[in-house]
Amino acid sequence: MKKGIYTCIIILIFKVCFTGTSLFAQERRPGKLFSPEKIPLLESLRDWQDSKEIMDRLDIRRGDSVADIGAGSGYFTIPLAEKVGSEGLVYAEDIQQEMLDYISRKVEKLKLKNIKIVLGETEDPALPDNSLNCAFVANTYHEVVSPLLLLGNIYKDLKTGGRLVIIDWDPEKKSPFGPPTEVRVPGETVVKEALETGFSFWQSHNFMPYHYFLIFTK
Repeated sequence: MKKGIYTCIIILIFKVCFTGTSLFAQERRPGKLFSPEKIPLLESLRDWQDSKEIMDRLDIRRGDSVADIGAGSGYFTIPLAEKVGSEGLVYAEDIQQEMLDYISRKVEKLKLKNIKIVLGETEDPALPDNSLNCAFVANTYHEVVSPLLLLGNIYKDLKTGGRLVIIDWDPEKKSPFGPPTEVRVPGETVVKEALETGFSFWQSHNFMPYHYFLIFTK
């Protein structure tokens, strides 16, 4: 297992060193925000993105403080809340109030007390500094206009040793749905931007057919 992780790290570092400059310098073409009118699509079961397996690989513990950044309909918010338990806290953050209203109704229906709804700004999740054990960013990074600003704010929000998890659409993996290839951000670009912000690369997972799964630490 460790050998595989180290191999992934070497490959990613190689890509960053030799191809990262051109990727990082390219003009960013962020994807459009997912419309609240399409929430039923967000809520449909994803056999291509197993939430249980994702949760199992996050190393989240009971009592942890976690942020679901760009939470959308809260597809991952509820599983995260189950992982941290009643002693923990999950911030469900989004920049679209309609999405947060939908999550609020889910939280109320399920009578969950460990989820806090947060209306953030485009590059600032508006979360407490040094408060998070994990910042979880899924299917959102390709929509970000100024990634370094977002990453810098997340860095401030994490505790020392806290983890940043980025799961997003891989332009190298063909999919029958999802955002256009031209707005997808290569994984090596994400690594370069995270490293530039001060994060350390920790590990990656490659079990999803259309996404990469990158974990960084503060």
